[in-house]
Amino acid sequence: MYSSITAFISLSFICFTISQIGNFYDHYRQRARAYDRAQTYLKTEICSNARVKASLGEYNLCDQSEKVMDKTPLMAAVFDTAEDIHICGNGYCSLLGHNITNALPQIIIAMGIMAVIVLWASGIQLRKNRITAGQEYWSLPVKEKRT
Repeated sequence: MYSSITAFISLSFICFTISQIGNFYDHYRQRARAYDRAQTYLKTEICSNARVKASLGEYNLCDQSEKVMDKTPLMAAVFDTAEDIHICGNGYCSLLGHNITNALPQIIIAMGIMAVIVLWASGIQLRKNRITAGQEYWSLPVKEKRT
């Protein structure tokens, strides 16, 4: 049982890691494109000419482009991936109302109970394995019968 629990946890971790690598790659490509667009937009006359920029007032995208340029695509992708992992990341809890945030204590308690059950089952299996290994160590070898 202990080996099957370990195998399940290992397989789950591998699947989670692969999915997060895929998410990271998607975030990186999206941020790299936005970074290139912002860099190009900042080089245009709209942002480089002070008169044009002043005449547009709040309607220009120069400030937004500068905010995009504040983080490199790599760092922005790391932050986006980390926010995806968070239980309420990307405004997920606010989109669904307060149902998830109100249920968060129950989710944590349920996960804690599951962890205790897994630890308890692992402890039982570990004791059985230790008893079996002790019996095999202290028993005399049995001669096998040839046929």
